[in-house]
Amino acid sequence: MARLAGMVMGMAVGALVVAYLGFGWPVLLLGGPLLVGVAITVLVLVLTERPRALLLRRRAAGTGDSPWRSAVERGDHADSGLMSGFFEVSPQPAGLPAQRIAPSSDARPAGARRQ
Repeated sequence: MARLAGMVMGMAVGALVVAYLGFGWPVLLLGGPLLVGVAITVLVLVLTERPRALLLRRRAAGTGDSPWRSAVERGDHADSGLMSGFFEVSPQPAGLPAQRIAPSSDARPAGARRQ
């Protein structure tokens, strides 16, 4: 996680340096706060990763498996989840209406006038 955080910060600093060299000091007015925001976000993610991993390990040790596998073993249905019904196809009509294949008896060729 630390390597990934360092890589993200390196790319952000590199982008800011390239923008500074290309556009001059006004880039720092926007890029400086953005760089601080990236640094705070990465710091928060690094600090919360360890407790999240410990919680996941503790939950896995308590149930012996992932929460999704144990839900299947409990018999929970797939149609009761957060995205249930999202990908379902709406019901379609049972059949097509009757279609006339042959022309009716009073049909006339195109361009012919009725007399």
